[in-house]
Amino acid sequence: MNDPVLEAVVRAAVSATGATGGWLVASRGDELELVAVAGDVDPGIVGSRVSGSAGVAGYVVGSGQPLALSAGRDDPRLSEGAAASIGRRPSSVVCVPCEDDGVVAGALELIDKAGGGSFSFDDVELATLLAGIAAAALTSGSDGRTAVPTPEQLAHRLRALAAVDARRYATTATVVASLLDRD
Repeated sequence: MNDPVLEAVVRAAVSATGATGGWLVASRGDELELVAVAGDVDPGIVGSRVSGSAGVAGYVVGSGQPLALSAGRDDPRLSEGAAASIGRRPSSVVCVPCEDDGVVAGALELIDKAGGGSFSFDDVELATLLAGIAAAALTSGSDGRTAVPTPEQLAHRLRALAAVDARRYATTATVVASLLDRD
């Protein structure tokens, strides 16, 4: 089942960071389930499951820490786990945990920065902000399905972000406005 909120988050992350593709995985016990994709990634992989400890997303979910890798790294995680589902080895990856109230519910993984470059620190920050929105959706469903955060929940999170970091708030507000304009 496709979730429009999660798809919108991945689309926004791909577009805002210049990635050529990306996906969101949800932690399902010992496995990771691909729940949304965007960009140059086959939508047919949505619903597939991989080992919860494999690949970049497996590392990020297990550690709770973001990870960025680029071409030239002989890291087997670049071709394992969710990345194995796309049938090619990405040249660059940024993956961040989807964390809500200390619980890592999944990971947002973006691949292949357009133009062959590497992802920047700003890309990691933006992906982290969007992963927080995805985490709220992943953790708010009681039946294993995602639920759309209420406008009040989203407004509360945005107000808290504005109080802490006005620049990140402005970036997030622009992305949220773009999502609202598209859907």
